[in-house]
Amino acid sequence: MFLPLLLDEDIVRWLKEDIPYWDVTTSLLPENTKDTTALIIAKQEGVIAGLPIAQRIFEFVGASFEPKVKDGDQVTKRTVIATVTGNAKVLLQAERTALDVLGRLSGIATTTAKMVKLAQKHNPNIRICATRKVIPGFGKYDKYAVIVGGGDTHRFNLSDMVLLKENHLRFFRNITEAIKVAKEKTSFSKKIEVEIQNEEQAIEATKSGADIVMLDNFSPVQAKIVTKKIRQINKKILIELSGGITIENIETYPLSDVDLISSGSLTHSVKNFDLTMLVE
Repeated sequence: MFLPLLLDEDIVRWLKEDIPYWDVTTSLLPENTKDTTALIIAKQEGVIAGLPIAQRIFEFVGASFEPKVKDGDQVTKRTVIATVTGNAKVLLQAERTALDVLGRLSGIATTTAKMVKLAQKHNPNIRICATRKVIPGFGKYDKYAVIVGGGDTHRFNLSDMVLLKENHLRFFRNITEAIKVAKEKTSFSKKIEVEIQNEEQAIEATKSGADIVMLDNFSPVQAKIVTKKIRQINKKILIELSGGITIENIETYPLSDVDLISSGSLTHSVKNFDLTMLVE
């Protein structure tokens, strides 16, 4: 999925950050460590994501990498995820960078998969979406992990579609004008979404031709009332709920009435997936 050139640019930056001069610890190891093998092992249950990136990291420093599972696989505690072989010095130098990436992405994929499962019990067609609340420079990997977990990326960046948020709308007389300007000045290929703060705005955006209405920080009760009114106006418009929605509270929302749930918690509050690498 990732262009090797762009991935390698990131790997160089990551390794430079971790080894700015030389590794003072591995320099103490004996020279006869060329055929060392290590196992990467899961220390919890969950969904694995990021194996191609971890593989590229190890191969970049001259080691070989053999995955034992694939991205998207559900694993149990003590599952061997991969074996790596090579000079012990390079294995240990790449270990933390590779496990950090693999752990973060597997954590995102695991959380996403859980949220998707909960939501689709109520609505098989609902999509669980990420947001742009990612670490700058790492967003494409976070979004990839969401896909592996069965979620939707939402916008990758500000070029993807028009999303008229509260602060944008302050510069227009009303939502109707904002949507009109967006349709006049934006490519036909871009959808127009409006972030909604109340019922009045939701009705205006729906009547004015928005493609998507995002009910932002609505309570579950408010969301249920407003979604029904939106559907009475336009049955085909996409309805998105956003704002403070997590695994813990998602089932309190009217999931059968909406199309999309976006949750920043998938990426900004990710719990790292617990992994270890052990030399045999």
